[in-house]
Amino acid sequence: MILILDDHPLARQGLCSLIEMYRKGEKILQAATVRESIRIMETEEVSLAFVDLNLGGESGFSFLSWVKDHACSAKIFVITSSSRQSDFCRAQDLGVDAYVLKDAFIDEILYGLKTVERGGKFYSAALVERMNSRSEDEKTLQALTDRELEVLLLLGRGMSNASISQTLYISEGTTKKHISSILSKLHIRNRVEAVLLANKNSYSVQISLSRGIKPDLRRKAEAI
Repeated sequence: MILILDDHPLARQGLCSLIEMYRKGEKILQAATVRESIRIMETEEVSLAFVDLNLGGESGFSFLSWVKDHACSAKIFVITSSSRQSDFCRAQDLGVDAYVLKDAFIDEILYGLKTVERGGKFYSAALVERMNSRSEDEKTLQALTDRELEVLLLLGRGMSNASISQTLYISEGTTKKHISSILSKLHIRNRVEAVLLANKNSYSVQISLSRGIKPDLRRKAEAI
């Protein structure tokens, strides 16, 4: 059984027609919201779900997170108009089996479907190429220590030096030293530029933190 999650009826129908060409007789269920799709997952034996990330007032990531949290066995095939690298990285971290853009050729979508059926992963070539050529900002962020990444993340959330110090259990003097080091390593002039860069690369910063800092510190950072 297949589920299609997309808020646009025409997009759902188009994908449905494509799937029926490849899998004749397959039962296909459609959902326009995250709530509808979760209800289907809870009551039906879905083996494959096609998911759009941009759902009007909702995000397909809410559904992807639910699937991961509930350890669902269904394969997840993201088909979306979002070519943002941050979305692609986040989808990968949530364990999706395929990520294809909506303007992809039919052959690419079908090839991706076959790859997923065989237990493989399939990502659009254009996205993989973009991943391999990371932005200069992301490369520069690698120069920061775990603590500096924490401070940068909290800076991006508009926190004062005092609040950052309390959150990370360090003195304000130490916080100031970390900020000074961040400005130097990132080649930026002031706190405002640091905030802008942190917000622009917020997901990259969080991913770096998730791979490098202790879980209790990560939870504190994410809870703010």
